[in-house]
Amino acid sequence: MNEYKRDTREKIVDSAIGLFKANPYDAVSVKDICDAAGVSRNSFYYYFENKEMVFDAIGDWISRTAKSRLLSALTANTAYQRVWEIYKMYLDVQLEMGNEIMNRIVLSRTQKGRSDYYSYIDTRLANTMAHLIADAQLNGEVQNRCNPTALLWTSYAVIRGVNIKWCFQWGESDIIRESMDALDTLFMPNPGFELK
Repeated sequence: MNEYKRDTREKIVDSAIGLFKANPYDAVSVKDICDAAGVSRNSFYYYFENKEMVFDAIGDWISRTAKSRLLSALTANTAYQRVWEIYKMYLDVQLEMGNEIMNRIVLSRTQKGRSDYYSYIDTRLANTMAHLIADAQLNGEVQNRCNPTALLWTSYAVIRGVNIKWCFQWGESDIIRESMDALDTLFMPNPGFELK
């Protein structure tokens, strides 16, 4: 995608995020998004089939934003805590977006048939996290001795499950605490290594 097209699409997504964070879904129209982005309706429909499909792009934005904060996660003292900090970056961005936006992302991706196609964990991050899990096992931080890659993808599924539960409960649960508890249940940390 050329630079002009990328800029136009990003303006639409950024404007939509701002509008949906400030207003309920039904109160935001395609015209509102176009006006906020300074683009025509034709430009909007060039990139998005309808208002609901903007949420798919917002989901991608959340993943990119969380990944851009990755270096801060690698400063934690233990390998197991680093794994948690990587997940927490995504959850923090999700909390910044709010439950209505996150619910719309889930709905948009389900309708599109790619509910998790653009995953938060790409190949490079998966390799890093699998190494961290192996280090946590080797250092005696966690008791679960399953294959580190299998633990990575199981932990990802667990976090996604807590995430979806939070969405369906309209943000009424404590997604951070529930995610920490779920990971501790899976990894079985030795005393002193529980997540903080």
